[in-house]
Amino acid sequence: MTVFGGAGATSVESDSVRRAAARMAGAAQDLRAAAVRCAAASADLVLPGAVGRPAAALDQAAWLAPAALALEAAARDAARCLVARAELCDLLGWRLLRAAGLYEDAEPTAERVLGAAITAGTFIPAVVAGSLGWAGLVGVGILGGAELAGRLRAGVLTGGLSPAGFGLAAATATRGLAPYSDEAFAGAGHGVALAQPGLAQGRTGAAGGAGVLAHVAREAPLLGNDAPGIRVTRLAPEDLPDGAAPAWADTGAWSVQEALARVDDLYPSRTGVPAATVAVQKVTGADGAVSWTVLVPGTQAALPADHPWDGRTDLELVAGDADGATAAIEQALADSGVGPDEPVTLVGHSLGGIAAGALLARAGFAERYRIGALVTAGSPTGLLATPPGVPVLNLETPEELVSNTDGRSAAENPRTRDRVTVVRSLRDSDHAGDRAASGSLPQAHSIATHIRTLDLATGSGDPRVTEVADRIAVRLDGRVVSTSFYRAERADP
Repeated sequence: MTVFGGAGATSVESDSVRRAAARMAGAAQDLRAAAVRCAAASADLVLPGAVGRPAAALDQAAWLAPAALALEAAARDAARCLVARAELCDLLGWRLLRAAGLYEDAEPTAERVLGAAITAGTFIPAVVAGSLGWAGLVGVGILGGAELAGRLRAGVLTGGLSPAGFGLAAATATRGLAPYSDEAFAGAGHGVALAQPGLAQGRTGAAGGAGVLAHVAREAPLLGNDAPGIRVTRLAPEDLPDGAAPAWADTGAWSVQEALARVDDLYPSRTGVPAATVAVQKVTGADGAVSWTVLVPGTQAALPADHPWDGRTDLELVAGDADGATAAIEQALADSGVGPDEPVTLVGHSLGGIAAGALLARAGFAERYRIGALVTAGSPTGLLATPPGVPVLNLETPEELVSNTDGRSAAENPRTRDRVTVVRSLRDSDHAGDRAASGSLPQAHSIATHIRTLDLATGSGDPRVTEVADRIAVRLDGRVVSTSFYRAERADP
């Protein structure tokens, strides 16, 4: 597990280490100069001469001799100590320079070559596919969509293997290639954007490729509902499973983990709630202060659907285009009556995390609402900036692939005092459940896996994680809590 960003210790940059080494070298020079001065001072401490002096002077010289000898010894000791400190600074400087070299060469040459090969290997086919027109672009979108891949079942595209054999091969491939998925998505994005520069609108990389594919998803008439508007409906209790709101609807979340667990309850496949449902929770503290928590689930349809929680919206969010999910969240907030001075905390998984991050990055949203915090799990957020002073927690695993669909690894996420990214390699875990999840995209991407990552991170006592998690959790719980549920649909204006 690795933590990036946050207050206190953070990742090491080799330039900073080299600057520190230069300061150590300068300190060593200063200490040696001081040692020379001390040595010279010891030579100046001469016992008062007795030749030609009267008896009174001789008595005074005898009285001063011990003090002069002590001063001379102290000056010599100071010179020796300064030389020793200078040598220590030289050693520290050498170690810092060595550390800088190790950080600069931390990624083995073989890994760098493989990463470059994967980028090139996805770039060239993407250029070819983009040149073929819509049919090729649709193929790239389907093959490159991690959300769709996460829903493939054993027995599909098995290539003649038995389901068990295919599952084992797929798990092995997932574990081996997961660390390079950011290079694969970046290469494919560059290739599609280069092949269709007009549709890419000057964007490159994953953002450019996603923009092209989003255009195809909007314009191709056979890919689903192409209604340009979004309709948001507040759900009544009878619209929810068992005709009632979940048990947690009238209680605050006492931790970030609890808030994420509630997002998991907003998936139709898990609890039977209507598709594209978000929850807006009003929390009133003991002092009467009001805050809000918005719980946003992830993709629920790989292909364009009659709601905006689909693959088309995934592409639009990565591209930075206008999308239906953020529009739905804003409508839900407006209907809930959120005040301009009442902080809003957004907690999202997968698509929900991208949508929440996109909202925070928009100046208009920040001007209308007071942003309290952001939590994302399994979301590609490397291209999104967040406002200063807002606590942000991003949870990722390389084996889920989804977090890397923006062409950025967790190490490339923006790092600030307020923004912390926790990334955990499941294949390197000593937990059997983690190792099993490392070969399964759905398990690696699941909210339960990300909750475990946060549990381990907070349990480790890392001050960066606990500090940002505590800042977020204080806004999630309160004395009086009420929750409204909203369903989003694509509709004509």
